[in-house]
Amino acid sequence: MLDFTTIIILNHSIIIAAIIGIFRFKAVIRDYYPFLFIVWLGLTNESVSLAMIYTIGNNTVNSNIYVLLEYGLILFQFYKWNGSRHKIYYLLAFLGLGIWIADNFILHSITRNNSLFRVFYSFIIVFLSIDKVNNILVFKTGPLLKDPTVIICAAFLFYYGCKAFVEAFNMFHLGLSDGLLTNLWIILYIVNFITNLLFALAILWIPTKQKFTFRH
Repeated sequence: MLDFTTIIILNHSIIIAAIIGIFRFKAVIRDYYPFLFIVWLGLTNESVSLAMIYTIGNNTVNSNIYVLLEYGLILFQFYKWNGSRHKIYYLLAFLGLGIWIADNFILHSITRNNSLFRVFYSFIIVFLSIDKVNNILVFKTGPLLKDPTVIICAAFLFYYGCKAFVEAFNMFHLGLSDGLLTNLWIILYIVNFITNLLFALAILWIPTKQKFTFRH
């Protein structure tokens, strides 16, 4: 069983990636800017969530807004990587927005911890990550362990695969015991911690901008 302080530390471990991103922001190529904003958004939400828990007792509203913003930024990151297929990202964006509205304003209240949209966008990110990794495996010749895109997609697969699994139990109310549900969330906290470390590693490996020189 994890105490509240440990959970806070695990969730705020994204600060490592956020700080590295600040120092590397001006140097890295622009194709990875959306990912850096994803990391900073994640840290911001963790801080806001902590403040909301201490002031009003829950963080459901800001978390429900956060997952929509995160989904949009992740779609934008895949768009930057695969710009030739831009139409699919527009479709996924509008579909996601519709499901988010239905989940938070029609089927449920935004003041509740709703899982329909979370399950949907977790599966979308998993599928996009698998597709991107497959594409890299076909065309890339360099070492994969130093490829930031591979590391990011692997982190996405790891975290959002687990998230979809846990959120599905929350969505369908399968009558699981409170102890089992608590253990599932604890596993997700640990997975989130590992994912944040992978994010930090990926930022370290993001290529820098090419310096242009004039030929005389």
